[in-house]
Amino acid sequence: MKSVIFVVVLAVVAEVHPQCLSENDNLDIPASNDLSSITDFGLELFKGLFPYNATSKNFFFSPYSVWNALTLAYFGSGGNTQSQLEEVLRVTDKVSTLKNWRALEFLYRMRQANNSDYTFNLANRAFFDKTVSLRPCVDAILHNELQILDFSEPTEAADTINTFVSETTKGRITSLVEPSHVSQAKMVLANAAFFKGTWQYQFKPSQTRKNLFYATPEDYYFVDMMTQKGNFRHGVSEELGAHILELPYTGEAVSMYILLPPFISGENGFNAMVERLNASLLTEAFNNMWRMQVEVILPKFKLEQLVEDELMLTLAGMGITDLFDQSQANLTAFAPNGSLSIGKSIHKAFVEVSEEGTEAAAATALISWRIARPVGPEKFECNHPFLFIIYDNLTKNVLFLGAYKNPKA
Repeated sequence: MKSVIFVVVLAVVAEVHPQCLSENDNLDIPASNDLSSITDFGLELFKGLFPYNATSKNFFFSPYSVWNALTLAYFGSGGNTQSQLEEVLRVTDKVSTLKNWRALEFLYRMRQANNSDYTFNLANRAFFDKTVSLRPCVDAILHNELQILDFSEPTEAADTINTFVSETTKGRITSLVEPSHVSQAKMVLANAAFFKGTWQYQFKPSQTRKNLFYATPEDYYFVDMMTQKGNFRHGVSEELGAHILELPYTGEAVSMYILLPPFISGENGFNAMVERLNASLLTEAFNNMWRMQVEVILPKFKLEQLVEDELMLTLAGMGITDLFDQSQANLTAFAPNGSLSIGKSIHKAFVEVSEEGTEAAAATALISWRIARPVGPEKFECNHPFLFIIYDNLTKNVLFLGAYKNPKA
């Protein structure tokens, strides 16, 4: 699988000017090992973005990408805008959030430098118009993430942003923003994520056969189904109402987990599973799996997702309202006189699952405007709607999240 994320140098933290993030910038605060808050944010966002009761839609996105873009905004926020972001992102203060942010980036970069089993990158960038007077200490905090552009030249500015995204996603996402998106912008907060890995136990193409996939009991299609028998971690979560299977990528640091509700209850089983999902239940379910011989039957599929202003609407419904209101937004920690707010959101994501492995990419842009606006355990047969999660087993972080419900969607 592929996903792209840009990693920032950990040493930059040491350059932070006193009292830039808070009244007491104590940079000795240790990074937290608990990322459940990111997972809970991502699951809540998923439930708000995806009409999971619909039978004709699939969905795929990177909650970690969106979290990173919003965290960039959080570092520049103040007042009620900061309070709203803290509540929705489940963070308590900027200093510890920056430490966790940097620690994750450093960990991913070091793992990538010492591991050829898979490719995993993360990229964050805050693009500001040249007319914005940034606080000097912001450059010290986010030196590698800051870039000054001339948004009065929208074609060149959009090309710069899209080049950043394309390079991060290895060409999977070549166009995130259009010149018309940035022509009136003061700020674009962008994140891109990319991961590519091969299955630890690959499916043999000779074993792929046409078989039925049931979007509903009455709505079914023939699709290419990959098949293999092997010794996989498998579990049953009564709390979620689902069987769970782990398909590890080479090196086993990252895995795809498939959550498959019983089809006997039809659409209600999938909906009930999604409604119950939270970080605690997900962690418990992943911790209570065991190895056993399983015949895995999984469709080959490719999903492309574009989420635009519905991202802002969903985040507003979660409690982030001031950030998207020109008269209320407070991003004075970036620029005291910048009058910055977010006027548009864009998230693009891609995933392809095949016999060899998985490739996925995602990118998020938050744009500020000058002008406001269960089956039997011996056979794990994914022949009806299921949820899939690309999960970092070491950091316990949800990198990508998707729902496959209808081959013809």
